[in-house]
Amino acid sequence: MKKKILKQFGVMVTLALSLGIVSCAQTSVVPAVAADSATSHIQVLYSQPNNREYEELGLVTAQTGQTILHDRSINGMIERLKVEALKMGADAIIVRSANAGTWGLKGGGNTGFDRGHAQAVAIKFK
Repeated sequence: MKKKILKQFGVMVTLALSLGIVSCAQTSVVPAVAADSATSHIQVLYSQPNNREYEELGLVTAQTGQTILHDRSINGMIERLKVEALKMGADAIIVRSANAGTWGLKGGGNTGFDRGHAQAVAIKFK
């Protein structure tokens, strides 16, 4: 009987401590950028279009987050580039570079992350 009470007490203490730690932790949720109807019309090009005249609106960049929960894929960064290009009124982006981020074991047994980076030129067709 005494063991059962001590076991239940231990479970209750562990639960209380866990809830206390979780409630004290600061979290921020960064929503994933989805290819919605607003950005779906933005064309993604990997070279200059030869068949249409266009105007360069400016350079757009994207960088991945720092935690394991962030999308560090190239596709995720392309979507972020499209969102930034949309704000400039672009019809398309010409991707200059895109490097995926990593998270996990690195050489020498170290753990950590590398941010992904992407860069494109926002353009508007004439």
